Amino acid sequence: MKTRKLSVLTNNARGVFQSSVIRGALEVVGERGATLTVRELPNQLAPPAEVLEAVQDSSGALVLANVLTEAALTALWETGLPMTLVSHRSATLAIPAVLHDNRQGMSQLMGLLAADGRSRPVFVRGNPEQLDGIERERFYRDELMRHALVVSEESFIAGGFEPGFAGSSLQAFIAQSVGFDALVSSDYLMALEALEVLRSAGYAVPGAVSVVAYGDGPEAEAADLTVVAADVVELGRRAARQLLAQLAGQRFNGYTLLSTKLVRRGT
Repeated sequence: MKTRKLSVLTNNARGVFQSSVIRGALEVVGERGATLTVRELPNQLAPPAEVLEAVQDSSGALVLANVLTEAALTALWETGLPMTLVSHRSATLAIPAVLHDNRQGMSQLMGLLAADGRSRPVFVRGNPEQLDGIERERFYRDELMRHALVVSEESFIAGGFEPGFAGSSLQAFIAQSVGFDALVSSDYLMALEALEVLRSAGYAVPGAVSVVAYGDGPEAEAADLTVVAADVVELGRRAARQLLAQLAGQRFNGYTLLSTKLVRRGT
C-alpha cells in the first residue's frame, strides 16, 4: 500500500502551541502508517505559489492557526487537497476545522472569579489577528456583560501571546494606578509572566489579585496557576484523525469544538 504523505503548515514549529499540536498529530499519523512533514512558512504573507510548492508531494495538509492568508488558503483549497484547519476557520471556504471551545473556557474562568467576588478584572489580550485571540476577548466581553461587570478599555492590555510583551504591558498598566482585583490572561504563558510582574510590584496573589488563564502546561502546574485546561496535544490528534478520515472518503462540514476543564489551583 502506498504510504500517505501528510504535511503540517505552521509559522513556527518550535512554539509551545505548535509543537504540541504537531506531537499529537504525529502520534496518530504514525499509528496509521502515514508520514507527517512539517513545513514552516515564517512569512505569514507567503504567496500562494510558495504554499502550493510546499505541499506538492502531499496527500493532505493540516493548517495551523493563521499561518496562511485567505488568498493562499483559497489557492490550496482549489487544488482539491484534503485539509483540516487547527484553531482557525476560513471566512469564505467550507474547510473543516478543529478548535477549542473558547466560549466555554472563558465562561468557566469568569464564573470562578465572580463566585470569588472579583469585580474589577484586567484582561491580557492574545494575538488580535489569530482566532483564539479574537474569540477569547469576545467571549470575555460577553462574560463581563453576563456578570454585570463594567470595566474601562484601559483594563484591556496588549499581550499578543508573547509573555515578555504582556509583562511590559502590565507594568505600564500598573503605573497608571487603575484599581483591579483580578487578571484574566488569554494564555497561561503570559499569565506566568504577569505573576512575576505582580509580585515584583508588591501585589499579593491571590489575596489582592486573582490570576487565571486559558490553557495549561507543566509550567502552569509548577506555578500553582489556576487555568482552564485545553489539551493542545489532543487538538493535534483530532485534527490528524479528521484529515485521515477525509483521505478515506469521509466528508466533513463545519468545525469540531473540544471542551475545556477548569483547574483551580492557588492563584
